Amino acid sequence: MLLDINVKLRRGRFELSAPLSLENSGAGLFGQSGAGKTTLLGLIAGTLQPQSGHIVLDGKILYDSGKGITMPREQRPVGAVLQTDSMELAATVRETLYGSYSRCWTQRRLFKPDYLIRLLELAPILDLTIALLSGADRQRVMLARSLLKSPKMLLLDDTFAAIGNRYRMQLLPILKRLQAEFDLPVLYASRSLREILELTDQLIVLENGQILRSGPLRDVAKQQGMLRYLGVRQIDNILPVSIRHHDFTGGYSLADSFGQPFSLPLRPQFVPGSRAQVAIRANDIALSRGFIEGISIQNQIKGRICALIPASDSVIVQVDCGCTLLAEITSGACKEMALQEGDWIYCLIKTHAIVYLAELDALPYEKIVNHGDNYYFLSAAEANNRHFPA
Repeated sequence: MLLDINVKLRRGRFELSAPLSLENSGAGLFGQSGAGKTTLLGLIAGTLQPQSGHIVLDGKILYDSGKGITMPREQRPVGAVLQTDSMELAATVRETLYGSYSRCWTQRRLFKPDYLIRLLELAPILDLTIALLSGADRQRVMLARSLLKSPKMLLLDDTFAAIGNRYRMQLLPILKRLQAEFDLPVLYASRSLREILELTDQLIVLENGQILRSGPLRDVAKQQGMLRYLGVRQIDNILPVSIRHHDFTGGYSLADSFGQPFSLPLRPQFVPGSRAQVAIRANDIALSRGFIEGISIQNQIKGRICALIPASDSVIVQVDCGCTLLAEITSGACKEMALQEGDWIYCLIKTHAIVYLAELDALPYEKIVNHGDNYYFLSAAEANNRHFPA
């Protein structure tokens, strides 16, 4: 277990109660302003102290009210770039970085200053004082300072928004490299689902100091009402994919999902071997009794019909293709094709009908169909009247 936390903190009318366990991987902490994201990160980092509970990171007790243990922030194996953080304004960038490096125990050192200076492109500002830096440059210096602690976990509080678009695309592969090469888990807090999904598909959904859901996005999204809370437009199918290669001539990226090949919109930023999440609307999937030659649709996925689910004037067809796909067709089409459970069928999906989850825009949805243990079909009126999950 990487992180085990169960704490309570009350400040005025706000009360945070956060029982949470994380395995040895990163996660995204999602919530609107005031949900408690910054507070929770501050409790782990040690800038805030809870009133009761415990925080254990990688087997080390950071806080335990019952045992009377409170580890000071500077001793915690945590690197943090928080909105409330500050640095000595009169110090130069060089002094800040080498000072942090010198305070790290020799046996724990993972990073050298020169490596991070090159990685984060800090050489041009090394001799500037912190007071003269832009907000984006300060964030990069704070990140380097945090990494020089050689932490067991990295906490980032809406860092992409803070550094701006200029450095965002530079920072993202750096963080992925840190996760892959140094096995450094990142807990990234943001109210932007897109930013979180660029790093991880593991979500912790926070509202009013309470953890609503946690787990892989595919599981969280199945919970009734959660897509609306996440601000995601209509989604019917969420699939994890592994990128195989990019065909620049053909204009697509080839990927696998549960053993099935998928032609996706071309995204060279995903290196072969990397993983992503994609979404497909049920009404963007056509069905055919057989494989069709001479057609522009590149994805023809064969599967067996598991269920036919009536839904107003349409039918939701659940197809087992190794993964589960939901296709929405009219009742008339279902009748004309004489579809029955157990039939073999081809799911036809245009390449550009597949959307990377990290690129989903926050649009109002009209209906949601989730597959798994339960099925939900919400009309627009029902969706608007439904409360967020408690």
